[in-house]
Amino acid sequence: MENTADNRLIRVVAVYPFTRILKDESLGFGAYIVGLRLILEDDRPFILVNVPYEVAEAIRMINEGDAPPRRQSLFDLLANHEGFRELFSGTLKRVVIDELDSSTGLYTATVEFESDGLTLRLKMIPSHAIFLSLVSEAPIYVAESLVDGEEIEEEFEDEY
Repeated sequence: MENTADNRLIRVVAVYPFTRILKDESLGFGAYIVGLRLILEDDRPFILVNVPYEVAEAIRMINEGDAPPRRQSLFDLLANHEGFRELFSGTLKRVVIDELDSSTGLYTATVEFESDGLTLRLKMIPSHAIFLSLVSEAPIYVAESLVDGEEIEEEFEDEY
């Protein structure tokens, strides 16, 4: 675990994409839920949903070492482009999922780049930031307060 000024960070040790179909028999159709299941160093899971399918599929391909498909997405192309990988491997230092907007339910990640002694921090969509970290083999962290908050929400949902 690492610490920031105001929060402990828990390292992500594995990222697993998933797709679930939710069927509504009364409406006669279903919906796809695409997400990422992050396994943390303390063995707790952290779930991100509403992940773009292309990102989840590119992460699956990175995890499994698959060859890119005949019809590639931008993420497939970038994951398999040696120059892109080298650029990010040299400058991307870490990804930290560190914010939750309570009004939208959306998480935000801070991506930290370092070059020539300068550090640049950008706010990004977490799934995109995770993709970059996997391409460059940079560490991923989640703020402990977000993990704890997710557990509280799960307990609340279980009661109702």
